Amino acid sequence: MRTTKFYKFRPVSDDLANDHSLDALFNSYAIFSGRRNFNDLFDSKIEIVHPTPQQILTLLQQSNIKDHKRNEMNSWVSNGEFTSNGVRFLCVYETNINSLLDTYPIYSLSIHSTCNLLWAHYASSHTGFCLELEFPAEQPRKVSYREHIGSIAMLDHIKHNISLDSSIGHLSASSIYHLDASIELGERIHDALLVKLQCWSYEGEYRWLASNAMGQVPKGERFIKIKYDPQQVKTVIYGCRMPAKVKTYIRKNLPFDTEFKQAVERKDYIEIVPFDEHMHLEEIRDSQGNQE
Repeated sequence: MRTTKFYKFRPVSDDLANDHSLDALFNSYAIFSGRRNFNDLFDSKIEIVHPTPQQILTLLQQSNIKDHKRNEMNSWVSNGEFTSNGVRFLCVYETNINSLLDTYPIYSLSIHSTCNLLWAHYASSHTGFCLELEFPAEQPRKVSYREHIGSIAMLDHIKHNISLDSSIGHLSASSIYHLDASIELGERIHDALLVKLQCWSYEGEYRWLASNAMGQVPKGERFIKIKYDPQQVKTVIYGCRMPAKVKTYIRKNLPFDTEFKQAVERKDYIEIVPFDEHMHLEEIRDSQGNQE
């Protein structure tokens, strides 16, 4: 199976023994965020397009609608306009869709290892580290950078839901969103979760979208921890400004074998080189000593 390498930038705090990034590295778990945990207001924000009254009336002409659902839907439209029942249903349904989308676990990665902005923003101004991770070809998926956020039509969800035994307003990842990528509706939702605004294109982001079997972000929580095979970690790259004591701490406590590399500041770019214990530990000790 073809594999691809991606990069994950992580910050490191002064409290090494209780640092979340180091704990995740040492115990081989990924911190999958719900979309509400992203720093960008519009990241994975999805416009829920409401149906028109005419679209609901057209849908009611289908013969496969169960009687109790047809009666409920008939109360939504009167004289070509939505009734108070219809407006209330659409508002509640949109809230439920968004609440469910908030449970989708997302792990963000990049195809870049030497981007100055990524090191500055996500690795504590170059004092953190970057993981080189290897994935099967089908994951992660490429982010699409656009001028506008993604959208999905509420009518598509309603069409699917009227064929189920549950009530029209009932939503669950297994019955509605079908995280199986072979199902068209689930694929369209996945596509919408992979949209970011154009201003973020420098990140070269890809996303690992967790399946239902892997877990969901619990209601009220911002992330979920999901284990992975430590053999996926091919390299730990130390940031240009990472203190020598942190490098030593990582090498001492990492419970599996992997390669170590060093990010090095050149004239106006970053270069990744093999880690040399004598050179790269002594260099930063000298630099810190001179600053003092």
